[in-house]
Amino acid sequence: MQIDAFDQHKQDWNRKLLNAYWLLVSIQLPFEFLYSLTTKQEDPSQANHLILPLLIMILIMLTLETTNKLFKKLLDYQIISGGAFLSFTLIYFNHDVKLTPLYFFLPIFVSIFYFQRSKIIYSVGLSFLSICVLYVARLSVFSGYVLSDLLSVVPILGIVSIIALGIMNRGVEILNNLKATTELKQELMIKNIIMDKLSKTDALTDLYNHITFHEYLDELIQQSGAGNFCIHIAVLDIDNFKKVNDTYGHRAGDAVLKNVSSTLKTRVGLNDFVARYGGEEFAIIFTEKATEEVFEILERIRWQISQSKYEELNGQSVTISIGLNEYRPGTSKETLFSGADQSLYTAKMTGKNKTVIQTAQLKEAN
Repeated sequence: MQIDAFDQHKQDWNRKLLNAYWLLVSIQLPFEFLYSLTTKQEDPSQANHLILPLLIMILIMLTLETTNKLFKKLLDYQIISGGAFLSFTLIYFNHDVKLTPLYFFLPIFVSIFYFQRSKIIYSVGLSFLSICVLYVARLSVFSGYVLSDLLSVVPILGIVSIIALGIMNRGVEILNNLKATTELKQELMIKNIIMDKLSKTDALTDLYNHITFHEYLDELIQQSGAGNFCIHIAVLDIDNFKKVNDTYGHRAGDAVLKNVSSTLKTRVGLNDFVARYGGEEFAIIFTEKATEEVFEILERIRWQISQSKYEELNGQSVTISIGLNEYRPGTSKETLFSGADQSLYTAKMTGKNKTVIQTAQLKEAN
């Protein structure tokens, strides 16, 4: 995924460089025209002098556009080469303009965008090759130059290449520092997320702990005062869990806790809240459900848990008892939870493996 994003970013920059080349070509004709006016040259081939370099540069650009569509893999080197050909054309047809030789540096500056030493060296080589070809093919480009003058260009290109490499190295250094800073921030963010999760969840069951349960319940009760929506609290306890630990060991007890937790998570809705309240006791907050619907969900949970067999318990199952209470406006959190806990106590005292609802008229189901 990161490689795809990098390639896309690279293609975007290649497109920008091609657009810059097109801009260079587009200003060439008016530049040549203005230059011919200022120099007041009366040359019958002046039209050819204006049109021919423009046609050559357009041909170079069309070649680059074609390779951009067909050979994207080597497009970086092609763009650098295209810059060298453009600069060669500009210098060749405008050798009498004093600042024109500065175009030799065009491919070198373009190569800096790629942050690769090999491409900078490649661009410097192209620039030097262009100088040599112009020296041999058309000496008037370098009026009065001798071979020693041509060789003096080498240290100039060397200085420019050193500057280009320095810019590239500094850019790479900045990018590496930025990458390290970003990775550090991501690492800290992940650690904060993990620490936040550890502070809110139970390590064994991956359910929320009782502290988070009470925080969420406080918030829901506060919101209920403004919106008046339904809240139910269910407190669940694994029957005879101490006997499970004493008989089969804590490892078997952990297996039971994990299985019960998994059942609770898969059976409740997305807007419901499941927590391990402590030991073998769990608590669930149901929202926006009628009492009958909550009761049916809890009964399905109770039945599914009673049907689960454990190898750690020699093929036996466990049961749970459940106490349920509905929130009424004006009721405190303590009263709400106490009502559910009292219903759980009733379920325990009247045979276990049942759901008891705390209402004005007590209901229970076996």
